[in-house]
Amino acid sequence: MNIILAMNITQRHQEILAVIKHEKYITVSEISKLLGVSEVTIRKDFNYLEEKNLIYRHHGGASLNNPYVVDLPVSQKQNIKIEEKNRIAEKAVEFIEDNDVVILGSGTTIYNMVNYISKEKNITVITSSLLIAARLCEFHNVTIIQLGGSVRYSSQSTVGPNAQEMMLQFSANKLFLGVDGIDEDFGVSTSNIEEAYLNQIMIKNTTKTFLLSDESKFGKKGLGRICSLKDVDCLITNQKVEESFESVLKKFGVNIIVTD
Repeated sequence: MNIILAMNITQRHQEILAVIKHEKYITVSEISKLLGVSEVTIRKDFNYLEEKNLIYRHHGGASLNNPYVVDLPVSQKQNIKIEEKNRIAEKAVEFIEDNDVVILGSGTTIYNMVNYISKEKNITVITSSLLIAARLCEFHNVTIIQLGGSVRYSSQSTVGPNAQEMMLQFSANKLFLGVDGIDEDFGVSTSNIEEAYLNQIMIKNTTKTFLLSDESKFGKKGLGRICSLKDVDCLITNQKVEESFESVLKKFGVNIIVTD
């Protein structure tokens, strides 16, 4: 990007918006150099533009996209990015081996994993998802442990103290988790607080954590924080991660697996 000649505040704000629209995301440092003004000035510009609901601030930068996710029912989520979720689910199943004890979360991508699990595989599955447990009843070589608790209708899964207490009694060697947001600073998150806390216990009681997510979750934040990126062993996603975000994941030691 070439340095732009001096301009008034209105022109600078227009230029900031134009750059963000083109680049999708821009850091304070980058736009400061581009416009030839201080980073302090850019932060003030960002604050003003955010107050006008024109941009969303992120750590060290800004974008036009709202980083906060809303809670959608599973019936709606099942119809979003169907092909991408199936590819991610199929790849994830490759990491399940005979005699594994695995935890399957309640997300729709995790649910799709059942389509690719061999009925000949001898495994134990711990899950909070009523949908996954019901599907696995067709698999006679699979031992199913259904977590009890209160039913969260939007995800058709169990949450709350009973589910948490039950999960504390088990350990597993692999956890497959679907989430609503993955952010450098906030970490991994979901739109429901109770589900976030149950997921925290799952991570503590497993040896290896696999995160299943399409690219739309990157840079997003849910209401409930699950963990830091350093607690994730492997991210399985549907397309090559942008270089800036890839460097963040590698900084935290996350192994990235791309389906495409």
